[in-house]
Amino acid sequence: MKRIIQKILLALTLAAAASCTAKKQLSDDIYIFFTSDVHCGVNDNLGLPAVKELVDEAKAEHEYVFLTDLGDYIQGGTLGSMTKGESVIRIMNAMGYDAVTLGNHEFDYGMEQLGILIGMMDFDLVVSNITYTGSGTDIFSDVPAYVIRDCGGVRVAFIGVVTPISLTSSTPAYFMEDGEFVYDFAGSEDGLELAETVQRSVDAARKEGADYVILLSHLGASDYFGNYSSVYLIHNTRGIDAVLDGHAHVVIAGEEYPNADGENVLLASVGTKTENCGELIIGKDGTISCVLVSEYDKTDEKVQAVIDAENENLEGILSRKVCGLDFDMPITDGNGYRISRSRETTVGNLLADAFREVLGADVAVMNGGNVRSALTAGDVPYRNLLDIMPFQNSGCVCRASGQQILDALEYGAQNTETITGLDDKPAGESGGFLSVSGLRYTVDTSVPTSVTKDENGVCVGIEGERRVQDVYILQDGEYVPVDPEAFYTVASIDYVIKNSGDGNTAFSGAELVLSDGPVDVNILIRYINDHGGIPDRYRQTEGRITVK
Repeated sequence: MKRIIQKILLALTLAAAASCTAKKQLSDDIYIFFTSDVHCGVNDNLGLPAVKELVDEAKAEHEYVFLTDLGDYIQGGTLGSMTKGESVIRIMNAMGYDAVTLGNHEFDYGMEQLGILIGMMDFDLVVSNITYTGSGTDIFSDVPAYVIRDCGGVRVAFIGVVTPISLTSSTPAYFMEDGEFVYDFAGSEDGLELAETVQRSVDAARKEGADYVILLSHLGASDYFGNYSSVYLIHNTRGIDAVLDGHAHVVIAGEEYPNADGENVLLASVGTKTENCGELIIGKDGTISCVLVSEYDKTDEKVQAVIDAENENLEGILSRKVCGLDFDMPITDGNGYRISRSRETTVGNLLADAFREVLGADVAVMNGGNVRSALTAGDVPYRNLLDIMPFQNSGCVCRASGQQILDALEYGAQNTETITGLDDKPAGESGGFLSVSGLRYTVDTSVPTSVTKDENGVCVGIEGERRVQDVYILQDGEYVPVDPEAFYTVASIDYVIKNSGDGNTAFSGAELVLSDGPVDVNILIRYINDHGGIPDRYRQTEGRITVK
């Protein structure tokens, strides 16, 4: 039997906190397995069937074994997006999870659907930092902050916490009623409200008799998350023995951080897509250690059968009709050249419009590399929309200056030519070419590109005359010149906004308004549904982009 352990943290004898000075003697070690940020990757890397077998092996040898997850399980692949998370929950039920918390992407299908998913769960959901103040249905009314498990007289509490960034990293409208936020995540800017909220749950669990407190956290162990990070929370709380953390997609086999009393707390994280399965071990002697397992040569056949059945059902879903269409929407010209990478197309317009409207931005841009398939007259199935945008990127909105928008368009048009192809060879194609919504612009191909790039093909500057001209933005129903000094909200996929996709760094460092929103295909489907189908205006292009 092959079992590769990335790293074993030597057992730490943690100083007893004032609130739990007398640890009870255990009759056996306690094993707490944890997964995180699976993002529908149920068969990726290690895979959930191997995790299940690993857990069952431990159960055969030890009396107290638990399986937990730290959030972001239902989003990130077609298995989740096509069933709005239901397939993933059925797989998790087959896994026999004991306790899980929410990640920010559990909100991506809306509150009504999340309520349905919570009702499907055969395991405990724990979240300590969500409150509801609206007049509708509180889907969290029966969701506890923590649960306690008895291990032969020794009691272990599992407390859940989800990042306050959820309010903006998912779709803000989901958390509102009548334009006002009715969900609160204890998200004061200084992070102390979150720490105080979690502390109240820790204190309550201790008062209820918990000998060990384990935090199931979707906060992120990264400075990027600032005062909402798991490390910051540790520094500002007391009485937590270990933090199992998700959200940042980092791998931490076990590190120590001091709490508010200067006592060490173990922090661990397993990455994403089942890169690892974590094992937190509470020893009979009270020590706490962590192991990460990245490979295991046995799998659970029953869990694999459930996954196979869900994938088979998915095939039926992918063939389902989303809408009908009585006109063609090509991405090639009459000669078969792929013009979505150098010209305005109706499909590019549709995608950009969907992002601008659904994400509530002033403008939207969509890179040609994410406009990959045409729409033809007839029934439009789910599969066709995934053919257009196959990468499952997240929606993203930033606050950018007019100058940044001008720079982004200039970079995108650097390869555009007067012709789209010659002698069966395409001309002027670029995956970074930008379709737009809420904008109009002209590309003068007589002007050589002034884009400069480094040896890796990443933009380092734009110097000289610009080929992108006459850039106008839609405001109050009229197109007016873009003001380089003004700021606008820009929607696109995270690849473009956050990751400098295709080497376009124009939005690098821009303030993020929505960091990690819904998956791209879900944004498109919502736009289509909101309009009762694909509107007639996409029968032809609208002159948003002129090439001369």
